[in-house]
Amino acid sequence: MEVPTQPADSAGPISSTVHRWRRLAVRHDLEWSELLLIALNLYGLRGNNTEGMRLRLNSEDEEFMLVLPADRATSPFSLRAHVDPSSPQHGLSELCVDGTPVAEIIEAEPGEEVRGYLRADGTAATLLLQADTESPELVKCYRDLLQALASDLSEDEPHLFDEVTLSAGSAHDEALVVEHLTAVREAMTAEGLPDTTTLGVLTPALRTGTAFAELSEKVGPVLLFLTTETFEEDDAQAAAEPSVPEDADAADPLGPNASHQSERLSEILAAAREAGHRTSFTYTVGSEPLDEMRAWLLPLAEQTTMWPSLTILPAESPVDDSQHVAAPDERLDFFLEARRLLEQIFAPTQLRPQPWRCYRGLWYRQHAGEHLEGPYV
Repeated sequence: MEVPTQPADSAGPISSTVHRWRRLAVRHDLEWSELLLIALNLYGLRGNNTEGMRLRLNSEDEEFMLVLPADRATSPFSLRAHVDPSSPQHGLSELCVDGTPVAEIIEAEPGEEVRGYLRADGTAATLLLQADTESPELVKCYRDLLQALASDLSEDEPHLFDEVTLSAGSAHDEALVVEHLTAVREAMTAEGLPDTTTLGVLTPALRTGTAFAELSEKVGPVLLFLTTETFEEDDAQAAAEPSVPEDADAADPLGPNASHQSERLSEILAAAREAGHRTSFTYTVGSEPLDEMRAWLLPLAEQTTMWPSLTILPAESPVDDSQHVAAPDERLDFFLEARRLLEQIFAPTQLRPQPWRCYRGLWYRQHAGEHLEGPYV
């Protein structure tokens, strides 16, 4: 496991941070590029770009895409562009760790919001929920988005996606999400995509057997990623829950509210499975101790049919860093320990990460000591 050396015309020794991370990779039995990508997700980029950055980079002859905060004053990561025409590296852009080049930058763009984007080498399209579009225009709106994304790949012939996902993480109206999923499926059919094309959705809104049955009837099986970060408990159901004794925390390390939410989310995934849908969820790692994370995730893991989107909580928000459970100097090690624990939690499911699904993930080319096949972007 070698740390990439500096280009021939670069000055200065390899940084102490790179040396420290190299030892950390050896201790956790990780490839260097695997640790590098995890650290980049965690620390973000040094700078003052509050929009964030979409970064496409080459690490050990593989291409990866990340979406990162780019206003982290204490991050060890920075971008360097070689502008000297006399340099052999003229035109090259590099990712550096405390001045040491560690990867080649293929593309770096401000993280401005888009209406849709491509993943998995262009075989998967993600469409953002078009909440401001009137109902009669929904199908046309989503057809236009599919056409625009397909034209990025080929203008000569239609492009047939293997998967289309509706991103509705901020939507909490179940009927609205069902309506939009129905429109997306109609748009997919109109664009010549077969019924076997996967239709996915990221949302906290879908939660009733009635909605899952309606989706089965109108659009067929969907791939549900339940977004736990934006999930809100139903007020009527919460009011109907019996009161909890004050000493309940003594028996439940999560506390009654967290334990109840975990069980509720598990019930929703079970209802989706019963209606014939595939199930998964999103979860942000870093705000809970490892033992609490394990207890919270175990019920959900039992109802999951696709590896979940387990994302990294970025370090040192310019506003508030108190969300992190680990101290700054222990944070990278915490995420490597969390990664190992998460592999154990999901081992009985025999599911494996698909690196392209998660912009801020913990897995890229390696999982539980085994190589992960691409696509990675």
